Amino acid sequence: MLNIRHTGIYVEDIAKQAEFYKKCFFMTIICENYQDSGPLFDDLLGYKEAKVLITKLITEMGKKNGTGDMLELIYVFPDEDKQRKCKRKICDVGMSHVAFGVSDIETTVQRIQNYGGKKITDIYTIGNKKCCFCEDPEGNGIELIQ
Repeated sequence: MLNIRHTGIYVEDIAKQAEFYKKCFFMTIICENYQDSGPLFDDLLGYKEAKVLITKLITEMGKKNGTGDMLELIYVFPDEDKQRKCKRKICDVGMSHVAFGVSDIETTVQRIQNYGGKKITDIYTIGNKKCCFCEDPEGNGIELIQ
């Protein structure tokens, strides 16, 4: 069995991003501002004593089926001295997009624009589906599929 557990996005303003995803996609916060550190993050970020703040959100469908449909927002605490020594800039890598299935693409695009995001492509019909790409307030890609 294969399912997508979560998609992680490295963010600059974790509170603003959490509010954006709550309002645009009606997600529920299940873990808010959890501070974490340890060997995994040291290895992942490439320097000792790396610290992150994590907020996790889940969709209504995720709440119903108990798996997947989760978004993890990650803020890496800045430490300029340590980050200069960092071998891997994981938080600079970014991601291509997160795909959301929606029931009303036009309304969702409008909410994205109302809360600081933007539409970056027209809405296209591909087969029996509508699709477009947007960006959240920090420029992370969002694919909408109806």
